[in-house]
Parts: sequence; structure tokens; C-alpha cells
Amino acid sequence: MKKLLHWGSGFLILLTLITLTYSTPVQAATDIKIAIDGKLRTFETPVQISNNRVMVPIRFVIEDPALQGQVYWDASLRKVAIDCRGKYIELFIGALRASADGQNVAIDSAPYIYNNRTYIPLRFLAENLGARVNWNSSVREVTIDFSREFKVMPYYYMPARSELDSKAGLFTDVAFRWFKTDAAGTLSYEYKDDYPGVMALARSRDLRTHASVVLMGSEPLHKLLVSVENRSRLIGNIMERVKNDGYDGVNIDFELMAAADADLFTNFLRELKTSLGDKPLSVAVFARTNSDKWPTPYQYARIGQIADEVVVMAYDYHYRTSSPGAVAPLWWVQQVLDYMTANIPAEKVLLGLATYGYDWPTGANATTVSAKKLADLKSRYTLVETFDNATMSPKYTYWDQYGVWHQIWMENEKSLQAKVDLARVRKLGGISFWRIGTGFTDLYKVLEQNQ
Repeated sequence: MKKLLHWGSGFLILLTLITLTYSTPVQAATDIKIAIDGKLRTFETPVQISNNRVMVPIRFVIEDPALQGQVYWDASLRKVAIDCRGKYIELFIGALRASADGQNVAIDSAPYIYNNRTYIPLRFLAENLGARVNWNSSVREVTIDFSREFKVMPYYYMPARSELDSKAGLFTDVAFRWFKTDAAGTLSYEYKDDYPGVMALARSRDLRTHASVVLMGSEPLHKLLVSVENRSRLIGNIMERVKNDGYDGVNIDFELMAAADADLFTNFLRELKTSLGDKPLSVAVFARTNSDKWPTPYQYARIGQIADEVVVMAYDYHYRTSSPGAVAPLWWVQQVLDYMTANIPAEKVLLGLATYGYDWPTGANATTVSAKKLADLKSRYTLVETFDNATMSPKYTYWDQYGVWHQIWMENEKSLQAKVDLARVRKLGGISFWRIGTGFTDLYKVLEQNQ
């Protein structure tokens, strides 16, 4: 027979559930703090530590204003069932097994009953209810965030106001990649645009704005990063621009650095973040997998500790001067995320997507293909489209007017949906893409369907 835990006249009706006993090594943890959506919670019955996991009393599910669930007890099965926030979860006293919406899952700390109170693992519960969970060991605090959104932060590069205006409802943030720096740390606009007008448009559409700063090349980057004076000049210039123009955050896109400058780059990010304070810092990094051995200037774990978001450029697996192939094979993106989330908190990772591809003529380097160029090629030639299931990527082939055979690899709605699904399954902070202005409707269809 199932019994229901519920509220009555403001008081919790206790069930026969609390009369059971279960012996397990536990440790009271009155010093552990729990915050939900930024607000600290207090417990009449203290939380506990069991098997290095924070355990909370079952009444937490019923009483907390962020949850307000219902709890059922099946004495014959020694089962606790939780109906909360649209999820149905079953746990068994003393068992390392559970189910969430009918799917069997393993847990690493079994529920138990201690001093007439039933305890369940906090992280398992919160994550299966759709929250993001973090543990801050320095202050012994668990943070649970139900309100965190799935970010969509595209890069805005070259004038693209009309596309930003028409698609703004699909984005949460925009990184305006119209700033460049140099070895001396000066800051300037890379190209002309209606900067005040575009910023006003973004704000009118409730988009968070990020000043994105680029510098490429090992020599200028070394000169910038090795000099305290040059770093300070750049940080001062960035802070002035952020203050004067009202940017919500800063994005750093430094590429082609020497691996030997890794410490210098990380130190620069730390200095910049210190100056930014509460304003978010995002950093673009090259994709990497566990099997990659090439020297890298990106100290991923340390960058993940400093930055608020890390944009992982998970594309160009095949590129202009390589052999033809998928720009971002799904199996490779999965491996990239294995590495990234092992080094960076998943909620800080933004999966970078490409809105372009490459056209490889036989025996020559590729040229970049946008959606507009692909449409033009379709109007001029007979393109044969196939879909490569091994890489989850579309492929186009054709003969040009000179009798040269071409193959094009890029993304489409199906391949992009698979990557967005992966970002959600891996509980990433969201996605980013390069870039607004290419008219890549396949991506916008995916964003519309997943909004």
C-alpha cells in the first residue's frame, strides 16, 4: 500500500516511513551550506555525509519552495517515489539503483533511514530534476541552480544588423567580435559598423552583450603577454570600453599562441577577471581530445577555474588544407566534450558550432562555403547530396564546368540538431556559433525548434 507525504494546515504529516531503521555509516554535516537559485536553505534536521555524498532528509523534497513535490512510500518494496517538477523518481532503501521517468539508473550512495529520518543523495535528486549542481570545497557549499538557462551566444562579425534583428529572439547573448588588439595592448575596431545602433538594438531585445577581442599569431601574442605593461594597457583599455559602452561581459579570442606562453596567457586571464569582477569573462579555445598530444597554450583546467564560460571551437576537424571530410564529426565532438568536461565544469562549457563548410576540388585546397554560396552552387551545378551517418554530416558532390570533381562537407539541420542534443544531454552551459551574418537558416530552424 502506498502512502503520500503531504502538507496539512502548514504541518508535515509523518508517515510510517520514519519507523524503519537502516544502518549505514553517516556523519552529521551541520557546516555544509546548501543554496538553491542563489538563496541559502536551512534544515531542521541536519544534512549528512555518507560515502562522500551529501544526503538530505526526504522532507526537503516536500517543504522546499523550489521543489514542493509529493513523496510516496511503498513498504513492501522499501521504495520511495518522488513526483516533483514534472519528474517521477524511484529510490530504494539501501540499494544502489533507482529509476527516473522509467529509466533505470545507478546511484553511488544508497538512501537510508537514520534516527527515524529518510535520507536521499542530494546531487542525484537535483540533477534528475534538471538542476545544475556544484560543490565549493573552500566554503563547503552546495549550489543548486534550477534557473540557469541554456545559453545561445553567437559571434557577431562584420556588419550583420538585419540578421541580428530578425533572429535576436533565438539568442541569450552576443559576442561582438569587432575589437582587435596588438602586441602593445592597444584596442581598436577591426571593421566599420554602426556600433551604437547595433548595441542599442541588442539591448532593446534583452540580449547580454560581450566585447570580443581578437589577436592571432605567436609573435604578437608573446610580446603582449610577456610584458606587464602591455597586459595592463590592454586590460585598462578593455575596462574603459566596457564601462563607456555598457558591455555586460568580455570575450577573449586569442589564437595561434606558442605553447610556451601557456602560463602567461592564463595569468593574463586571471588579471582580466580580477578587473572585471562580477562581469562575466568568456574565453575561446581550440577543441582537444584525450588522445591529442600536440602542445597547447590553453591550460584548460586552469582556464575553467578563471573564466565564467569557455567557448570550445569544436569544428575544423577537417579544414581548408587538409584532406576532405566532415568539419565536425559527431563522434569527434563527443570526444572533445569528454576531455573538456573532465577539465572544465560542464555548465561553463559552450559548444562551438560552425555555420560554414569547405569545398574541396580534386587535388587542391578547399574554399570556404557558406549557406549563400551553397545555394549559388546548386543553381549552377547539379549537386548530389548524401548524409554520412558515421560522422552525422551532410556531403555534396558535383562536377564543375572544367570537369573537376568537388566534394563539400558542412552542417545542416540534422547534423546541428544532433550537436545541440549532445550539448543538452551533457548538461553544458549552452552553445555558441560562428557567426551571425551568414544566413544559415538550418541552424536557426534548430534553435526555433529547441527554444
